[in-house]
Amino acid sequence: MDFITLLLFAVGLCFDSFAVSLSCGMSCCACTRRRMFRFAAVLGLCQGLTPLVGWAVATNFRTVIEAYDHWIAFVLLLFLGGKMIWESFGEEDEAHLKGNPFAWGRNVMLGVATSIDALVAGIAMALLPLTIVPSESQLLNMLAAVFIIALVTLVSSLTGLYLGRRSRGKLGERAELIGGIILILIGIKVLAEHLSEV
Repeated sequence: MDFITLLLFAVGLCFDSFAVSLSCGMSCCACTRRRMFRFAAVLGLCQGLTPLVGWAVATNFRTVIEAYDHWIAFVLLLFLGGKMIWESFGEEDEAHLKGNPFAWGRNVMLGVATSIDALVAGIAMALLPLTIVPSESQLLNMLAAVFIIALVTLVSSLTGLYLGRRSRGKLGERAELIGGIILILIGIKVLAEHLSEV
C-alpha cells in the first residue's frame, strides 16, 4: 500500500466519523471551537489507533495466511465497504444526538464506535506491504499510516461539524455511501494487483 492508496483508504475510513460529526454539528447550537476541536481530535485519535491494534494482531499470523493474504484483504475491504453502503440506506441512528455529544464520556464513546471498522481495516493492512515512507520497517510505515489516518479523520470531523452547524441536509448518508465505494475499489485494486503479478 503506497501513500496515495493509504490516503484514499483513510478518506474511505473517515466517512463514519464525518457523518457522526455532521449530525453532532446539527445538534450543536453554542459549542466553542475548543470543544469542537477536542471532539474531532478524539475521533481522529481513535480512528488512527484502532488500525494499529488490528495490524499488530494480524502481523503475528501473517506467515500462516500469507498464501491467501490478498484474498483476505479483498474480502475484508469488500465487507467494510458493503457495510458502509448498506448503512447509508438504513434509517439514521440518532442515539448519539441524545445528551451532549461533546461531553468527554460521550465523545470517547463516539470515537470508539466510529473506529470499530478501522480495527478490521488494520487487519487488512497487515496483509499488504506498506510503502508509505522510504523504509523497510513495516512498523515505521504503519506508524506513518496511523498519523495520516488520524489527521484525515481530524480534518474530516472538523469539516463535518462545521457543515452540520450550517446545514440540515442528508449529507451524512451520502458520505457513508461514498466511503463504502472507496473501500470496495481499494479492495478490487489490491486483488487486481496481486492477480496481475501471478
